Amino acid sequence: MSGTPRNRHLEIIDAALLGAKVIKDASDASEVLAPLKATAGIVITILETARGVKTNKEDWATLIKYLSSQIKDMQGILLRCPTPHSTALLLAVNSYEQKLQNILTKVRLVGTRGLAEGILRQRTDKEEIIDLNRNAEIYWADFVRAISIQTHETVHRIERGVNRMRSGVNRDECSVDSIGDNSHIKELVPLSSATGEDHDICLHGTRTEVLDLIRQWVNDPSASQLWWLTDVAGAGKSTIAKHLSTEWKHQGRLAGCYFFNKNRPETTNKQGFCDTLAAQMANNQPQLRSLIAHAIKEIGPILSMCPFEEKLDKLVIQPMKSVALVLVIDALDECDERDRVIILHKLLSSLPQVPRLKILITSRPERDIAQLLDGYRSRTDSLHDIEFKSNRDDIAAYVKHKLRDHFLSSELTKEEIDQLAKRVSCLFILASTACRVVEHSPDPQVAVEELLNPNQDLLCDINTLYFTILTKAYKRAQVGQRSESKNWKLLIKVLQAILATTTPLTISAIDGLLGIKNAKRLIRFLSSVISVRNDEVIVIIHPTFREFLEDRTAAGQFHIDITDAHSLMAKGCLAIMKRDLCFNICQLESSFVLNKEVADMNERISKHISKALQYACIYWLDHVVGSNGASGDREVDAALLRVVEDGYSLYWMEVISALGKILKAIKGLQDIEECHLESGLKTKINDIKRFLIAFSTPISESIPHIYISALPFTPKKSYIRQGAETLFPNTMSVFIGCTENWPEPPQEWLGHTSCVESIAFSPDGRRIVSGSEDKTVRLWDVETGQTLGEPLRGHSGTVWSVAFSPDGGQVVSGSSDKTTRLWDAETGKALGEPLRGHRDVVWSVAFSPDGRRVVSGSEDETIRLWDVETGQPQGKLLRGHGGTVLSVAFSPDGRRIVSGSEDTTIRLWDAEIGQPLSGPLQSHIGDVCSVVFSPDGRRIVSSSSDQAICLWDAKTGRALGRSLQGHSGVVRSVAFSPDGRLIVSSSDDRTIRLWDAETGRPLAGPLRGHNGTVRSVMFSPDGRRIVSSSSDKTIRLWDAETGQALGEPLHSHSGLILSMAFSRNGRRIASSSSDRTIRLWDAETGQALGGPLQGHTNIVASVAFSPDGHRIASGSGDKTIRLWDVEAGKALGEPLQGHSGAIWSVAFSSDSRRIISGSGDKTVRMWDAKTGQPLGQPLRGHSGTVGSVAFSTDGRRIVSGSDDATIRLWDAELGQALGEALQGHSEAVLSAVFSSDGRCIVSGSEDDTIRLWDAETGQAIGGPLRGHNSAVLSVVFSPDDHHIISCSSDSTIRLWDVETGMSMGEPLQLHSSRVCSVAFSLDCHRIVSGSWDMSIRVWHAKLGRLSRMPSPSKTELIFQTSVEIPLNDGLVTALPPQKRSVFNIPNRKPHNSDHFVSGPHFAPPGFLRCSISQDGWVSSSDRVLYWVPSHNRHGLNQSYILSIPTANPFRATWIDFTHFHCGTSWVKCRK
Repeated sequence: MSGTPRNRHLEIIDAALLGAKVIKDASDASEVLAPLKATAGIVITILETARGVKTNKEDWATLIKYLSSQIKDMQGILLRCPTPHSTALLLAVNSYEQKLQNILTKVRLVGTRGLAEGILRQRTDKEEIIDLNRNAEIYWADFVRAISIQTHETVHRIERGVNRMRSGVNRDECSVDSIGDNSHIKELVPLSSATGEDHDICLHGTRTEVLDLIRQWVNDPSASQLWWLTDVAGAGKSTIAKHLSTEWKHQGRLAGCYFFNKNRPETTNKQGFCDTLAAQMANNQPQLRSLIAHAIKEIGPILSMCPFEEKLDKLVIQPMKSVALVLVIDALDECDERDRVIILHKLLSSLPQVPRLKILITSRPERDIAQLLDGYRSRTDSLHDIEFKSNRDDIAAYVKHKLRDHFLSSELTKEEIDQLAKRVSCLFILASTACRVVEHSPDPQVAVEELLNPNQDLLCDINTLYFTILTKAYKRAQVGQRSESKNWKLLIKVLQAILATTTPLTISAIDGLLGIKNAKRLIRFLSSVISVRNDEVIVIIHPTFREFLEDRTAAGQFHIDITDAHSLMAKGCLAIMKRDLCFNICQLESSFVLNKEVADMNERISKHISKALQYACIYWLDHVVGSNGASGDREVDAALLRVVEDGYSLYWMEVISALGKILKAIKGLQDIEECHLESGLKTKINDIKRFLIAFSTPISESIPHIYISALPFTPKKSYIRQGAETLFPNTMSVFIGCTENWPEPPQEWLGHTSCVESIAFSPDGRRIVSGSEDKTVRLWDVETGQTLGEPLRGHSGTVWSVAFSPDGGQVVSGSSDKTTRLWDAETGKALGEPLRGHRDVVWSVAFSPDGRRVVSGSEDETIRLWDVETGQPQGKLLRGHGGTVLSVAFSPDGRRIVSGSEDTTIRLWDAEIGQPLSGPLQSHIGDVCSVVFSPDGRRIVSSSSDQAICLWDAKTGRALGRSLQGHSGVVRSVAFSPDGRLIVSSSDDRTIRLWDAETGRPLAGPLRGHNGTVRSVMFSPDGRRIVSSSSDKTIRLWDAETGQALGEPLHSHSGLILSMAFSRNGRRIASSSSDRTIRLWDAETGQALGGPLQGHTNIVASVAFSPDGHRIASGSGDKTIRLWDVEAGKALGEPLQGHSGAIWSVAFSSDSRRIISGSGDKTVRMWDAKTGQPLGQPLRGHSGTVGSVAFSTDGRRIVSGSDDATIRLWDAELGQALGEALQGHSEAVLSAVFSSDGRCIVSGSEDDTIRLWDAETGQAIGGPLRGHNSAVLSVVFSPDDHHIISCSSDSTIRLWDVETGMSMGEPLQLHSSRVCSVAFSLDCHRIVSGSWDMSIRVWHAKLGRLSRMPSPSKTELIFQTSVEIPLNDGLVTALPPQKRSVFNIPNRKPHNSDHFVSGPHFAPPGFLRCSISQDGWVSSSDRVLYWVPSHNRHGLNQSYILSIPTANPFRATWIDFTHFHCGTSWVKCRK
């Protein structure tokens, strides 16, 4: 049998050693294996060194397995390869050997540390071993790549042969018939709204000059391929485009047309451009149909995700290579600015491929378009210049045509129409608007007379006409109305609403928001400038009308102040919310299902939430922000106050939950806080924001759980909680684990469960994104330090790099799973499939400045560009580095990329063509870990494993001055401040440094606080803060000017907790730590009592209360003992000195008069607790460190445990050994204590066992107690001596029955790291444990099958799952007495045989087999019961009642389900 885990660990090493030695012997005797000789020798040395190390066994085991399997695989490779071995193979083996030598050097460093240093550096060692494991993987991957070249060549030869065979296949089998063509063409998604159906053609006989010129251009093969028709708004460009496209279509010359239109939002980007043109081409030109179908087939199922450039090329450009056709693109200025530049670039670059293609483009003369098309500007006269007769004639013809019916009906005379045509002869928009005025007038003749009145000159320009239209509408609105001022205000309100709306509204929605009933009537009076679509959505006919209204000079009394308009809309939104919001607005019957699972959710929304209320709930925040500073601010504040009170904020959350707008709401609330609000109102808004941030998951996923799950966990003094308690009394009650107030922003942001590899600020500075070794991405709120929603899960490996898009809407991440992922930064949802292409770890990712591309650097030594919209690779691979690409970044203008590599070089690349710009930048002598451009793009800063930072001229590639020196470890990350004046760097030396970017001089710092390597660092967009992430699993914020840490310090130890003790009265807990301090805690509340007790200069390994509770003794690695006054929190006298080694254990005698100590100097000492003087000589006898000492209750004996694997008893009066050493353990004895009656001793050892001893005879009682699978660090008797509690390096706590020697149930998994200390309270009701996870747990140890926990009222029983802990097939109580006693402990009083209660207690009454999901949902049989915040999940799943510090991710949590309602009764939560 293998025995203990310690022995199994040794067996693993010994087996590996045997295998390595066999291989080495074989390499000595065989020429084939000769290259392995040196490598095998290094592996053997590593294994022998690791055999002597006693800490971090699991991590060592991983490294051992790696190396053992690798050398075996290498042996197999050498045996299979032909001899003599190729140079490439020998070089690969040699390279691997050299890299193993690096591992050996680090292994020796870790393996030779002593006990004290080993404990002090345990976490660091763990990180280093993990790094060694990574390195072993990396080195092996390098070796495999090096020897794969020949294999790849063979594969390529085979592929070429297969391709030659395929070329003989009959091509007829690949032909595509018309049926197949149709099926592929149907895959296109064209936009019918982009084909110009909203536009008219030119009236016959008008615009003949410009039309003829364009026709001549089209017919001239030698003319330019592109014609740009440009003029001011309203000149008639779209009409010309529509006319020609219609004409060319009839002639069979039109390929396709695309009309951009701001009133059709779906047409204002490039999304549907290619599909729309390709579909028209297939219909207009039958000869192109099969070519387009073939292109669609070639693109395959990723058609919708195909990059724009590729899609335009394959679907539009390539099919027209040999035909003479025309494309028409109208109103390009109404396309998104970024998209139109992309379209133009691609079209212009493609012209040489399609020499017979002609393209007509119309637009306003916008600057960005003019820069690209100025050379193609039309040679036509200005379309709106009155000096040109053709313009006058065309407009006259248009007016006569539009008013022809009025002439025929004798409503207007020919002279009147001619005069009107003459007066509007400058702009088509003026003519068309004037005609609409006449057409929609109840008396056309009066309308014409007013327009022609020479005293008013209404038709001199479009603004004057708009003014006239509004004046007329106002007068018409007065007819039959009593109040002139009321109608005036009403008209202005309608115009304000139309201008301020964030998205077009229906007439009924405007009525609802403004609280009126006649918006339709008023809008009818404005029909010449405002159009009502069939769906009753209101749109402004031409953008010049909006421009008029916002121009104070032009609009005069009709001027709309947009701020006042927002104020009006804000009040309207808030009023309708106050009126229409209600509890359970969607009439949901059950809380068991989430929003997405409600089959008719959309129908419920339509039925119960009007369009006006939907708009109000989504956009009221925007309007309040837009109204800031308006004359109606106080009214807005008053309306806002009415809504945030009386539960309406919760009802509002129901609507935004149904509409999926939670994160937009959070952003809006953040914006509002920057407005000038009354302080009390701002406090309430802040409370609502904190509520949404904290509970974004349940609120976004389920309306009922706003009340069922969010409210119970809301801080007790929260405004929302206090206001809701009377309205919603029937919910569960979280009486342990719910804070009083919202937590202050912490200094350490906790959430990740492993190293935080990368962090980045959002562009607005309000959020941070982080990527971690725990395979997740997290979003954080900067103001609160709280996570936003649940972790973003999808990667299957470490997330090495994260970044925000420039607009903050997306996040990109790169991972060791070889993929890059895109995420929606608002919803946290993955966008599409992972971006696959790299063959190895993706180390670095970054967005381009325009947000359209992502660059990624990989361990496969390449750089890739990706199209963000389609997720497809863009261009070719960037090759040039000879090692892993560790860092990539775009230049501020997006035209260049910089990369840093493991090959010690930096490279610059042209981001458009993917070519290197000059040679590599060389200066570093180690891996280049981080590179970034300065904000002005003129400089580059880099950091390296050579501990240096370098500055470079981005244009010439020359190093600027000397490297920046100061860090003593790998410099992992560097960044410029937004103004380019500062550089921030982070390092494996656990510090952050600031540098002057001009002089290279170090500034304030170094900044210290992290307890691990600082992996990533970045400035906030305003340059005022710095964010950092670390291998200590935390994120920190710093003041960039002062270098001070920001946030509330966590009142806790900053190092490993090494020792714990209860005061005799059970009111206080003392803890000591590797951070060199002692802390006192209130055992009931978990609050810190004063600050840390400071004085020791090394780790504090042991702490003990005096029985009278007045003093604390502490022993330290600084070789001293200190006494402390508990009340005053101050040191008493000078330190007790005498030991020559670290002090690992201290204890008081029961009368508080003496202290004993055990030390690394192998002695035990006794001290006078009052004077601090040593009593007698040191007690000598142990041959190793004395790690544990304790007095017997009567103070007459001392027990000590040592690294020499023995326990000794001493006469406390005489200072002499009592008998021989107690032997039985095979490893160091780490803990040994007396039972309270002094008759037994219990010991815990590094051999993973616990032993009981007869204190009188020194004989072992029974066999060892087995259960832990790692070192037993602390053991203690319960005060009644009936039980033992133990804790271990395996992170568990175990309870043992002293009489039976049996473990009572499953081990308690209360901590996430090794548990170093446990203690009972004197009343046996509580146990305290301290761990290297830097937390302290207090939990109930009361015997009995139901544990009555402290509850809100004395009469309430807390419902919890009663966990019966089995022993074999039954309970401890079910065992026959004769089988229960395995220890011969005479005269032991009978005791209660019931077990300790432990285990999960989160199931409400009546629900069995409950479980908690990763995202915090507690479910039973697929029914969602309630949701738990991340920091309460661990505590809810365990039995402890207190966690110290209280504000940590593992806080104790207990729930009272007395008034809990869920399922179909959930609505009863409301009174």
